[in-house]
Amino acid sequence: MSSSERQAKSRAFARLRHRIAAVGVALCLSTGLKASPESSAHFVIDAPQLSPALIQFSRQSGLSIVFPDHLARNIESRPIQGTLSSAEVLDRLLEDTDLDWELIESRIIAVYSKDCESSRDCASAADTISRYPVYVPGLEETYVYGSQMTGSRIRRPGYESAAPVDVLSAPEIELSGAQTLGELLKFVPAVAGNSLSTAISNGGDGTASVTLRGLPASNTLVLINGRRVANDGLAGESVDLNSIPPAAVERIEILKDGASAIYGSDAIAGVVNVIMKRDFYGLLAETFYGQTQEGDLDTQTHTLQYGTGFNRGSLFITGSYYKQDPIFSRDRRVSRSADTRDRGGADQRSSATPNARVVLPDRSAVIAEGQGYRPIGSNDLFDFADFTTAVVPLERSSLFANGSFDFSDQVVAFFDMSFVDTSANATLAPTPVFTGFEQTPLVVSADNRFNPFGSDLTDVRRRLVEFPDRRQRNESTTTRVGLTLEGLAADWNWDLSVNWSRSEATETLSNIVNADRLRRALGPDADCQGADVDGCVPVDLLGPAGSIDAAQVDFLRVSGDVSGYTRLTSFSSNVSRSLFELPGGRSDIAVGFEHRLEATSKRPDALLASTGTIGGTNFEATRGDRRISELYAETILPLWKSTTGYSSLSVEAALRFSDYSDFGDNTAPKLGARLQLGPSVLLRSTYAEGFRAPSLNELYEGASESQAFIDDPCTRPENVGTLPGCSAVADSSRNQFLTVTGGNPELEAETSESFSAGFLWTPGIITGLSLSADYFNIDQDNVVSSSAQFVVNQNARFGRFEENVIRDENGNLTLVQATNVNVGQRKVKGVDLAFNYQAPGRSWGKLSLSGSATYLDEYLARLDASSGAVDLAGTFGDEASEGLGGIPRWKGQVGARWERERWQASWEIHFVSDMREIVPGTERHRTIDNWMVHDLQLGYTFDVLEGLRWSVGVDNVLDEAAPLAASGFNDNIDGRTHELKGRYWYTKLSQRF
Repeated sequence: MSSSERQAKSRAFARLRHRIAAVGVALCLSTGLKASPESSAHFVIDAPQLSPALIQFSRQSGLSIVFPDHLARNIESRPIQGTLSSAEVLDRLLEDTDLDWELIESRIIAVYSKDCESSRDCASAADTISRYPVYVPGLEETYVYGSQMTGSRIRRPGYESAAPVDVLSAPEIELSGAQTLGELLKFVPAVAGNSLSTAISNGGDGTASVTLRGLPASNTLVLINGRRVANDGLAGESVDLNSIPPAAVERIEILKDGASAIYGSDAIAGVVNVIMKRDFYGLLAETFYGQTQEGDLDTQTHTLQYGTGFNRGSLFITGSYYKQDPIFSRDRRVSRSADTRDRGGADQRSSATPNARVVLPDRSAVIAEGQGYRPIGSNDLFDFADFTTAVVPLERSSLFANGSFDFSDQVVAFFDMSFVDTSANATLAPTPVFTGFEQTPLVVSADNRFNPFGSDLTDVRRRLVEFPDRRQRNESTTTRVGLTLEGLAADWNWDLSVNWSRSEATETLSNIVNADRLRRALGPDADCQGADVDGCVPVDLLGPAGSIDAAQVDFLRVSGDVSGYTRLTSFSSNVSRSLFELPGGRSDIAVGFEHRLEATSKRPDALLASTGTIGGTNFEATRGDRRISELYAETILPLWKSTTGYSSLSVEAALRFSDYSDFGDNTAPKLGARLQLGPSVLLRSTYAEGFRAPSLNELYEGASESQAFIDDPCTRPENVGTLPGCSAVADSSRNQFLTVTGGNPELEAETSESFSAGFLWTPGIITGLSLSADYFNIDQDNVVSSSAQFVVNQNARFGRFEENVIRDENGNLTLVQATNVNVGQRKVKGVDLAFNYQAPGRSWGKLSLSGSATYLDEYLARLDASSGAVDLAGTFGDEASEGLGGIPRWKGQVGARWERERWQASWEIHFVSDMREIVPGTERHRTIDNWMVHDLQLGYTFDVLEGLRWSVGVDNVLDEAAPLAASGFNDNIDGRTHELKGRYWYTKLSQRF
C-alpha cells in the first residue's frame, strides 16, 4: 500500500467513532512527543516473536499499538536495527505474515488480520464481537482500549492525564547503572527528605524507601503492578524497595500528585508504581561488577532470565543474586572523624570514653588514667567513626515469575509471584554505658571492690572497647503471590484480582550488655562474690581501657533479637467502559471495590522486652490488624473538541470511600481538567483531598526505648534562669538522651489538600522537543508526631510537658517520653520542570536530551497548633535529631543519550543545591555546599555473537566528595541526599539467546 493510500485511509478512520472494546495488547507510555508513523527514530528490535517485537516498537516509537496477541504471539520476528520511519519498521515486521496495520487515531496503530478486512468478511457484527479480531477495517463503532497509567483506573490509549506522570523505562534504568531501586530513585528531583537505604548505617535496618516532596515515606504509596503489597517486616510504614528485584522491573511510573481518590490511604505525596516485566522471550544471562576508586564497595549482580510463549499463554521467570561490600566511615576524609570543628562543624564525639569518665558527688569530673585519675579535659571524648560502617554490606537473592493464559478471546488470566531474601550487616562502635541515664539507673556502690572513692557513684560513662564491635544483622524474606482474571463482557472491561504478600524480618544486635547483670556486678561485693560463689562476676567499670577482663566480658555480653512480619491480603474488582458521546468525544467510567486484611507483629526477646539491655533498643511487643473495605468511581468527560480535532477540553473526576475497622472512614475526592490548545499546548490542573490512615505501628507500638539525639536548651548557660524549664546548667558533653516512645490507639487519620497546575508544550518549530512546568501545593493537617525534641523544647521554654521530661538534681535530662499524637501540620509548594528533545536521526547517530528539576518554594512544618511554623525549604535536619532530612530548594538532573548502530552512550548530571543547617550544640548556622556529579556509560552490542552486549560506566567521574553536613550523625554528610562513595566504575556483560 502506498503512503498516499495509507494517509487517505488514516484520515477516513480518524472520522470514525470508536466504541466497542477490543481485546489485545496496548502500550501507552506518554513521552510528551507527537510521534507519527512517518517520523523517524533509531530502532533496535531484537525480540524473537512478533508479539514482544511490536511492544518494543511501541516503546521506541512513542506510538500506542493494539494487536491480536493470540495471532501474533507465535509468529517469528526478524531483528531490525537502524534509523527508520515507524511505517517502514511496521512494514518489515509484518512482511510475510497475514497481518496489516492502520493508523486509527493520531498516535494509535491497530494491527489486524488481512483475512478480516471488513465487517462483512467477519460475518455478522455479533460474530465479530464474539471473535474479537481486535480491529476490523470498515467496522464503525470500533473502540480500542489502551493500558492503564498510574493515577487512573480507566484504560485509554495515548491519553495524557491532568496529573504529570514520570516514567523511568527499562533503557533508562539500565543506563543509570543502579543495582537497587533505592539507588535508582535517590536522584529523582521530586525525592527529598528521609528516605532509607544501605547508605544509612546507624539508624538503618537494611531496607530502602522513597520520600516524594520531602514528606515521610509513609506518605508515598508504593505499588507493584498497580497493587498494594506488604510493608517492611519490622512493623514498617512503607514498602522495602530492597524487596523488589530490579532485574524483573520493566519500568517505574511516578505520579507526583495526591491520589487517595484512586488508591486510598498513603498517596498524599504521590505514587511510585513498579511495573514488572511480562513480555520477554528467550534466555538472558547477565553479570555486573563495580568498585569505587578507593577499592571498596565491591558490588556484583548475576541474573538469569527466561521467557517463552505457547499457544494460549506465556511464561517469564528470572533469578538474581546481588552482593554489596561495605564502606567504612574511617575510609573517607569527610566521615573519618566525628569532630569536624576544623571545617566549621561541631564536635560530636561521645562522652562515653574507653577510660572511665566519673562524676564525683561534688560534681567534679575525672577520667581514669594509668593507676589513678585526672581532671577531664576538653579532648577526652570517644571518636566512634573509627569503627562504623558508612555503607552497609548487603546480599539479596531473588526469584520472580509471571505468566498468562487465554481461556478465550474474552478472558485471560495472569499470575505473578516473587520471593526475595536479603541480609545486611552493619558495624557499630562498641557499646557505651551511661549509668545515670538508663531506663533503670545504675549505681556503682561504695562497697564495690573496684570503687576507690568510698561513695556511691551515679554518673559513670564508659565505652566498652573490651567488647567486640557491635554488629547489627538484619534479615528479611518477602513473598508475594497474585492472580488476576481480566475480560470483556457486553462492552465492559472487567478484572478480578487476589493478592497476598508477607514480609518477615529479624534484627539481631550482638555484643551489647545485659543491664540486669551489670547492675548486680556494680553493687556491693556481698551481692556479687564471683562466678564460682554466687554466679556473679564483679565488673571494673571505673578503670582505664583494658580493665574489664575476658571473664567480665563473658558475664555481661549478650545479643538482642527482634522478629516481626507484616501481611497483606487483598481482593479487588474493577469494571470500566465508555458510556456515551459528549461534544468532545466518548466519556469513560471505572468503578471498583477492594477489601484488604492487614496485620503486623514485632516481637522482642525477653531481655529487650524487659528493658534488660544496654546498647540496643528496648521495647515492648507490637501487634495489630485491621480490615479495610473501599469503593471508588472515576470518570473522564470530554466536554469540547474543535472541528480540527486539535483543541479540546476534558474533565476528570474520582471519588473513593474507605472504611477502616480500627479508626473509622474517609471519603476522598479528586478533580482534574485538561485543556488542549492546538497541537502544541496542553494545560492541566488537579485538585485532590487525601488521607493517610495511622499505621498499625503508630497505633499499637509498645513502649520503645532509645538513645535519641536531642539538643537540650538547658546546656547553654544563658538559658538558665531565663527559660522557665531550665533551673540548672545541664551537662553539655552529652548529645544522646534516653527517650521512650509508643503507639496511640486513639490516633486519627492525617488529611491533606493538594493542588497542581501546569502545561506541556511541544513547539512545532522544533520537532522532537517538549517542555513542561507544573506547580504543586500540598496542605497537610493532623500529622502524627512523636517528637522528643519538641517535648524538650516546649518544656524548657514554656514549662509544658512536666510529666514527660525528667531531670536529675543537677538539671541533666534523664528521660523524655513522647507518644504519638495528631498535632502536626505541613505545607509544601514548588514547581516541577522538565524537557525532552529527540533530534532527528543523522549519519552520526541519534541524540536525545532530557532533564527535570524540582524547585521547592516553601516547606512549612509546625509540630503543634500552639507553635509557629518553620520553613524547612533549603535546610537539613538529620533524622537522628528528629529532622526531616535534606530539603534542597533545587534538585535536578540532565541527561544526554547517543545511539549509532551498535553503540550507545549516556551522560547524566545530578545536582543538589546548597542547604542551611544549625551546628549542633550552638545557635550558629552554616551552609552545606551544593553538589553536582557526572555519570558516564558506554555500551556496545556485538555482531560476532548475536545478542552479546557489553557496557562500562563511571559514576561521579570528577570524584566530587559529598559536602560536609555538621549535624549529620551518619558520617558527617546527608547520606540520604548525597553519596559518600566518590568515583565508582562498573562494567556489565549480557548475552541474550
